[in-house]
Amino acid sequence: EERHAEVVSRANKGIEVYAAIVSALRSYLVNSEEFPTEKQYQSFLKDLLRDLDFNNRIIVNYVDTTQVFRYVFTPDEIDPFQLKGINAKDFRPPEEIIALNDLMYQDDITIFRPINLREGWAGLPFNFSAKDSNGNVHGYIATVIDLKYLLDYFYTAESKGDFVHSFRVEDSIDITREAVYDGTQIYNTERDIDYYKNFRVRSNNFLYSTISYNGLKLTIGSAYKKQVEPSNLVTFVTILWYTLLSTFSMIALMQYVRNTRLTERLQLANKNIEEQNIALESSIFKIQTLIKEVHHRVKNNMQMIANLLSLQQDEYEDEKVIFALEQAKNRVQSMALVHQKLYGSSNLEDVNTKEYIEKLIDFIDDTLQGDDIIPAKNISIAEDLIFDAETMASLGLIINELITNSYKYAFKSGNDNFLELSIVQDNDRYKMTYSDSGPGLPDDFNFETSDS
Repeated sequence: EERHAEVVSRANKGIEVYAAIVSALRSYLVNSEEFPTEKQYQSFLKDLLRDLDFNNRIIVNYVDTTQVFRYVFTPDEIDPFQLKGINAKDFRPPEEIIALNDLMYQDDITIFRPINLREGWAGLPFNFSAKDSNGNVHGYIATVIDLKYLLDYFYTAESKGDFVHSFRVEDSIDITREAVYDGTQIYNTERDIDYYKNFRVRSNNFLYSTISYNGLKLTIGSAYKKQVEPSNLVTFVTILWYTLLSTFSMIALMQYVRNTRLTERLQLANKNIEEQNIALESSIFKIQTLIKEVHHRVKNNMQMIANLLSLQQDEYEDEKVIFALEQAKNRVQSMALVHQKLYGSSNLEDVNTKEYIEKLIDFIDDTLQGDDIIPAKNISIAEDLIFDAETMASLGLIINELITNSYKYAFKSGNDNFLELSIVQDNDRYKMTYSDSGPGLPDDFNFETSDS
């Protein structure tokens, strides 16, 4: 019973990891300003799986309202199985098409029963409505994840060799890490050596439990591979031992009891730690997903503010007002870029300094650079230099002001315009140096008496 309860707990944790991946895919779709392209969706999936260290097979399909495949991709390939343009009605039963049509207008994630894929593996389909940020229905997203990741959970414990497990969906379909036994063709040439039918274990020796999750009904069974039989030799040796060495037997027995209890406590503690680690991994993933969502939304809100400032510029003719609005917009964009880099980073806290500054300079160039002023740039920053978000936000505003002033006062049409920026470590501090092709300050300029 203890081993079986552990198996059921592992099943729940594994399905939660699957559901968390699919929830992140749905969240990205709903919160995107525009319906993402196939490459954008693939890039998000690839980053998500890299952050989770998830290396199992997964296929994401976008099917439109007429049941035609529009997107088909894995983390590394686009339409590897030539499904785009094919109608699902051509190879799926009518009752499943009806269910998929109803799914387009539902808000929940629905798990369909496992299937044998033509690509040679068994997958668990997760489906949800393909709605954009305005609530418009474009079809549905069908995400198929390798069953092996879920079922591998049950064969990692130290005592796995003593037990056999059965897995069944809808009370009639056996599933393993390699195949689904539902009467359909199995394309995978490999078979699971731990399939319960490979062992001579009667069905009444199994202990069964059923879990339900988003439409999936999974029945899990556990049983000993061999029945333990009492040993006559052990009984005889025990009696003889008590007869000849009663004193030593009592001491040894007491020590054995103490060791046994200690071992049981250690095993229980290890089990609790293992369960807590599984729960923590699931919680950490959910928290990381939420933090990424926050940074994504902050970046979108800042982008909206920048767009509003652009619209406000069109209402003024005064060059000073227009330039002031342009500066404000650039400052907002520099902050938005920090949040964009954060939800794209692995630890959600630090930003690569050189990558951020180069992208910030490119953005300022696109905003201010004209056909007659194209400054040369020399950026000297270590590739592995990392700053936290707070430092990077302040640094971005400073660099934005410096480059904007260079365009305003230093760069002239027809001149050899240039800017140089470097950041180097000086003991426990960092030193930033910036220069441009401007004339510089007058020789008699006094910082202490200047009004600016």
